[in-house]
Amino acid sequence: MQVVALIFAALVAVAAGETCTGAQVDAVGFTSQDATIVTKIAYIADFTLSCSNGAKDVSLYAETVDGIVGVARSVDGVKYQVSWVEDVATAVSGERPIKLYDDQGYAALRKAQRGNEDTSTVQPIAVINLYHPGAYRGPWIQSETMAILAAIFIYYYALTQKTRLMA
Repeated sequence: MQVVALIFAALVAVAAGETCTGAQVDAVGFTSQDATIVTKIAYIADFTLSCSNGAKDVSLYAETVDGIVGVARSVDGVKYQVSWVEDVATAVSGERPIKLYDDQGYAALRKAQRGNEDTSTVQPIAVINLYHPGAYRGPWIQSETMAILAAIFIYYYALTQKTRLMA
């Protein structure tokens, strides 16, 4: 019976993860910048997390403009990645804050959301600012349009020169 209780306690401890205090984040961000052939803009933030209490393998959740998403962790438990996509029409340029929560912070955030309370009272362990410079949507005038206009102009010029020569 004691063995079962010990195994259960170990499983609960592993599932709960560690709590990170004094988090330091070193992040690098990437975004899609060419919207000529895609319909969604991808946002990706790669970061490392170091905790002052030495916590490793911390389960993280991120609050983005798209909602709350899980954060992917590398096998060695040092690197993390969060990503999401937005429609090109709704994607704006500028800073995008990504609030990071551990298990306890995520539970407090979900509790505040379920109770229709102010979620700004829940403090994240860290905030990453991901900069999106905007997406290139192509030239103002398409090359096909310019080719058609050039063909019409050449045809008009040739026709007027022909009528001058015939007159």
